[in-house]
Amino acid sequence: MRSILAVLTVAATAVTLTATPASAASGSVIIRTLGEATWGIGDPRPSECHDLGPGFHAVINETDGPILVFPDHACDGEAILVHAWDNSEYGLHYSFQALT
Repeated sequence: MRSILAVLTVAATAVTLTATPASAASGSVIIRTLGEATWGIGDPRPSECHDLGPGFHAVINETDGPILVFPDHACDGEAILVHAWDNSEYGLHYSFQALT
């Protein structure tokens, strides 16, 4: 009887863990493009790559979680970790992804 209860408990926990969606970081990642207006991406989802388009960009993290900024458009290459609420301007990047 105990083994059946243990199996059901493990199964219920597995279903709960897999059914829970990843939450987005609250706040915005602010993007500044040379010669163009400033814009932002609100509440970025974890691990989703955000291609910032053509041109050079400065990235400011105004979310409650860390992000990675990348030197290419596919969230690849040597990334820089930008902590939550870091108002520093990290320049010359083409993509980012939230970690939480």
